[in-house]
Formats: sequence, structure tokens, C-alpha cells
Amino acid sequence: MLGHLRDSLTEVTRHRGFRDVDGTPATAAEAWAHYDAPRRDGSRRAVLRELDARTGVYELRVNGQLRYEMRTPGESASRIDVVADRDPDGSTSISVYLDGARVAHPGVHVHVVDPGGDGADHEWLTGQLRSDACVPVEVRAHITALAKHYHRRTCCPHSSCDG
Repeated sequence: MLGHLRDSLTEVTRHRGFRDVDGTPATAAEAWAHYDAPRRDGSRRAVLRELDARTGVYELRVNGQLRYEMRTPGESASRIDVVADRDPDGSTSISVYLDGARVAHPGVHVHVVDPGGDGADHEWLTGQLRSDACVPVEVRAHITALAKHYHRRTCCPHSSCDG
């Protein structure tokens, strides 16, 4: 398995520190040299782990400041761009792009949490908190947290309101 990874993971970027998201191009030989270099006690200096099983992206972590991302050529991660057009005098429209191409796919779900100019009254909050079984739990939790944050800015007269 390790021999196969050495042969196939040839697209490499070097990342220095946690803020270095994009990294800089590096050679596979440079990354594997860190993996092969033993510590004084004989243990491995670097740790190899799979980051994304779907795309086959691996990370070779040398220490807290130096890591390499490795993948097979041509299997780079997709880029998703979301453009929110918030017209103050009208509606909000959302456009989603995958690798630069606009997509209108049934698998793309956009959720807009916008209290508008009138604020986040109790009716608005109730609408935002309606449970939809299709929405993943983490997404629903994020929407709920945002809606309650906006609603807390208003003085809600409802005694049952925890927003």
C-alpha cells in the first residue's frame, strides 16, 4: 500500500503553519524524505493520514508547523463559490458555481437567514425554526443559532421565547 501511495501521490503542496491554507508547490521526494527520516529513538518523524477518501487526498504531517498535502495528479479538490445578491430594495438571489460553472442542481440547497430591515420579530424567528427533516442536523443547528442571535437583538414580548 505504501509503495502504491509513493508512486501515485505526486501532486504536493507544502504548508507552513496553520494559516498557510493554499501552500506552495513541492516535490514528492521532499515530502517522502521527511517520512523516511527517523527520529533518534527510531520512530517515524512524520505521520501520514488520509484527509479525504473520496478524492484521495493525504496529509503528511512533519510537526506542528510543517505539513504536506499530497494527491494524485488531476484529482484536485473542487471549488464552490456562492454569490449572494442582497438587493436592499428587493429580494435576495443566490448563485452557486462549481469550478467556475454555474450550477442549478437539485443537490444544491441554499438557506438564507436574513431578518431584513424590519428586524427579527417573533414571527420571523418561528418561521426560521420550522423543522425540515431533509436538512442535516449541523445545518439546522447553524440556522437556529443565527436566527436566535438576530432575534435576541429585539425585545420579544412572548414569555415562551428563548430566542
